Amino acid sequence: MSLWPRAILFDFDNVLVNSEPLHFFAFHSVLKEEKIELTESEYYGELMGFDDKGAFRHIFQKHGRTMDPKTSLRVMTRKKEAMLEQIYSHKYAALPGVEAFVRGIWRHYPLAICSGALRDEIELMLEGISLRDCFSVIVSAEDVEKGKPDPSGYLLTLERLSEKRKTKFLPAECLVVEDAPSVIKPVRAEGFPVLALANSHPAEKLLAAKANWVVNSLNPDEVQKVIPGLRMTR
Repeated sequence: MSLWPRAILFDFDNVLVNSEPLHFFAFHSVLKEEKIELTESEYYGELMGFDDKGAFRHIFQKHGRTMDPKTSLRVMTRKKEAMLEQIYSHKYAALPGVEAFVRGIWRHYPLAICSGALRDEIELMLEGISLRDCFSVIVSAEDVEKGKPDPSGYLLTLERLSEKRKTKFLPAECLVVEDAPSVIKPVRAEGFPVLALANSHPAEKLLAAKANWVVNSLNPDEVQKVIPGLRMTR
């Protein structure tokens, strides 16, 4: 009988790095220039789980505004610039337990990232927390036609990991680590087991979205309590 999981796929923002405050600041700044006031409760209640394009589309529709191609290019460019300014100022850190957890498992499992963030942002922050070498595959917003919460990003991550490792991975064989209920539900429907991180949403919401397990942090002891068979180097 083969050991489970065969691979572990991570979301990025607010799972590995405390980057959501950076995203909120960037969205707030850009939307203010567009004469739209984004509140913190709106961001955390409505936009988490979307990629940037989907988040802007949602807010523009909510305010009765049209996001034509010119507007889309403008706001996406400004959002990226605002994010990079904060990243270069190192206004982020790995979340509690992340470094010990990732370093503990990366020699035992292939690790990948599936994120709605842009590749430059992911790469820079991973380098900043000294974990870039642990992830053999990164799927970012630029890689998919449909962004999160659509599950196609995770399916693409699985496909690329299969190509990289020259072996076929199935959804049921791979553990997904996520924090957004809007993403967890469709990912579970594709057959992925999910370890949900209660950083952004309460455990009840994550369980209602059909998460298999819920933890408050990726502290190795906490994760091994809910998934005892997980191989880890201490």
